[in-house]
Amino acid sequence: MTKACEASELADRQAIIDEFGEVDRLMKLWKPQVNPHAKRRTELLAVMESWYVDHPAEEGDLIEGALYQVEVKPRKKHRTMTPAAYKKAFERFRKLVALDGKTPVKFDPFTVFSTTLEAIKKHLGKHFLDEIAPEEQTGTRDFIAVAKAPAAAAKAS
Repeated sequence: MTKACEASELADRQAIIDEFGEVDRLMKLWKPQVNPHAKRRTELLAVMESWYVDHPAEEGDLIEGALYQVEVKPRKKHRTMTPAAYKKAFERFRKLVALDGKTPVKFDPFTVFSTTLEAIKKHLGKHFLDEIAPEEQTGTRDFIAVAKAPAAAAKAS
């Protein structure tokens, strides 16, 4: 890639970062139910997210335009429950006993089984949940725009 191409790509990225910062600021100021900035903000987020497809999940970043800098947060943690994991959880619920280790807990596992991750964690423990559905950093990233100077935020007002 030539230096001219690199400079052009950097200028394009800075323009996207600055436009995102400004649209994000305007969106936060908007009070009515339908926000006219929401669509463009979503489009800009999609472009910036594409820059981080191969970026390590646990690492954030700080990107800068001329007027705004945007803090890119690490990916959020996410669990995926497979059918096999649900089956294991269901079997464990069926065998659940009271704290004394002898008395069966009287409840129907089917009452729990449009189950949530929180219900599995509460009744069967975090260790069991980690075993059947390990938490991975595969969720979305947050992008937080911060004006570089007060003038940048007031410029478009």
